[in-house]
Amino acid sequence: MSGTGRAGPFAFATPLRAVDRVELRSGTGGPGTRVHSVKVVTTADPYMAGHFPDLPMLPAVFLLEGVRQALVEALGLDDPPQLLEVRSARLLAPMLGGDEIHVDAAVEPRPDGRGWEVQAECTRRDGTPVARLKVLLGEDAPAAASPGPAPPWPEPAAAGPVLDHAAIRDLLPVRHPMLLVDQVVSVVPGREICAVKAVSGSEPCYQGLPEGLGGDRYAYPRTLVFESFGQTAALLWLASAGAGLPEGVLMLAAIRGCRFSGAVHPGMVLRHVVRLEQLVSGTAFLSGEIWAADRRIAVVDSLVAVNRPGAAVRSRR
Repeated sequence: MSGTGRAGPFAFATPLRAVDRVELRSGTGGPGTRVHSVKVVTTADPYMAGHFPDLPMLPAVFLLEGVRQALVEALGLDDPPQLLEVRSARLLAPMLGGDEIHVDAAVEPRPDGRGWEVQAECTRRDGTPVARLKVLLGEDAPAAASPGPAPPWPEPAAAGPVLDHAAIRDLLPVRHPMLLVDQVVSVVPGREICAVKAVSGSEPCYQGLPEGLGGDRYAYPRTLVFESFGQTAALLWLASAGAGLPEGVLMLAAIRGCRFSGAVHPGMVLRHVVRLEQLVSGTAFLSGEIWAADRRIAVVDSLVAVNRPGAAVRSRR
């Protein structure tokens, strides 16, 4: 049983079309379902031109978006599932312009019937492993809509934020529309950073959507929420290492225990709190939370980032 996917854009907000071809290899969403998808990395895609402009590379979080889109197409879902949890993700090799990425996903229904557990092996066309993913996709629990208490939040000093947008551009090698941090409100090098990102209805992820959609279809993609958190983590690492950080490419290496519990829509402001747990040579271990208005909408137990020499990345090692 197979299919090539639907024509035209998805009827929900996405950062890019993260699948070029989709094949349902077994099952129809029940136990034993297997889905295969293919994505060719190209700078012509939205968001890609701003991701390491001198080194075109697929952001690792877009593999998560690809798993979601493949499920929608393979199973013919009318209501797109949300990314609920990244139980684990190991990023093994960079995905550069021209690479053809194959994703083989084993899909099992959740016991509560509210979605699917997915284990995916991601490889380049030549068989080189690039990632292993274990994720949970489905509906948010009803309790996720209930507001929680807001944490103490440091206000910017009268003179302005610790890092304004111009300073962030000087530090991060990403550009519009992939630069997803607006301001750093506070930073304690070696310990913690607080940063914000305003979500606007004019962002590329909302372009091309059909008219007449319900408000839930304008939920800001959770892959972009996590990418914004990851960029905040990079800023904390840079602030902590200072001149001692060798020149290279800061890359996501692993995620464990990232749990989402609420949606973000245009007009909201994301607030990231990232803590540096350990910094060992060229590897940083971090954790934190993401807030929107007065709600905590995500918790990240562990994010591992590495600093890799540019030459090693270009040679795909």
